[in-house]
Amino acid sequence: MAVQLTIIGLGQMGGSIGLALAAHKEKIKRVGHDKDADAARAAQKAGAVDAVQFNLPASVEQADVVILALPLNEVPDTLRHIQRDLKEGALVLDLSPAKQQVEAWAQESLPRGRYYIGLAPSINPAYFMETGGGLDAAHADLFQDATVFLCPSRGVPESAVQLGMDIVRMLGATPIITDAAEADGFLASVMLLPKLLAVSLVDVTADQPGWKDASQLAARSYGTVVASAFDRDQADGLRAAALANRDNLVRVLDEYLASLRELRDQIQAGDRGELDKKIRAAQDEAYDWLAERHLEKYRITDKMNNERGAANSSLGARLRQSLFGSLADPDRKGK
Repeated sequence: MAVQLTIIGLGQMGGSIGLALAAHKEKIKRVGHDKDADAARAAQKAGAVDAVQFNLPASVEQADVVILALPLNEVPDTLRHIQRDLKEGALVLDLSPAKQQVEAWAQESLPRGRYYIGLAPSINPAYFMETGGGLDAAHADLFQDATVFLCPSRGVPESAVQLGMDIVRMLGATPIITDAAEADGFLASVMLLPKLLAVSLVDVTADQPGWKDASQLAARSYGTVVASAFDRDQADGLRAAALANRDNLVRVLDEYLASLRELRDQIQAGDRGELDKKIRAAQDEAYDWLAERHLEKYRITDKMNNERGAANSSLGARLRQSLFGSLADPDRKGK
């Protein structure tokens, strides 16, 4: 019998998860919920979910796994609305970019015997330069050849952690276990900082005299930076994530401001040598990063394909364990 995985939030991330899991229909029944009923219907029509449930608590009543693919500001209310309807042994995963904050909310909201693991996903390098958001930007291979950090909260049993890793592998990604504090440091640098830089760039250009004319010259170099600010639906989530991860974000913003000031001083002084050195060093680092993401070690090897097959075959067993209570055993040693 197929087990139920409920995806709450059917935009790019939630839709992509659903599309990726379509290859495992014999094992997983995908149920979707979105506060926008039209978005939920569109996700079902696109094949991202098998069924939609417009009532939020009802969407999780039979769920063995719940994935929250939501802006951070929507997570606490969602947890409060579903807490009484989660069945014993249910595993809740979330994708928002403030793992410590969501872990705290989960510990406050989830009843005993229901478990939370934070996910911090990267994406397929093929989509690094793609702009846009929502279901239109969802891809079945969005997580292919990517890395997903898993942040189990305290007391989560090993069986639940293994279940989370199985699901990540079924998406085509490589799971890595870390803690929420470390993940927040990473997320501040590589997810939140670029989005705030996009906000800042628009702020210092679009409000300037002559922008109407200057905007006609703005092209690829401008567009690739400000693309992170395109999704209006994410504005509240970005604000909430910036404040929730403020210590890490202030640190990396200070480092960025120091780098900018160094560039400014080199330009003002006409220091061609140091300026050239800084530009070329940054180009080399950027090239190395992009090249490394395309290396064979990030691709799906035969061994990883075998692991994914094992994950698929073992998923039912792990979820049957949860139904029989092994995941709900508070005395079992957690991760």
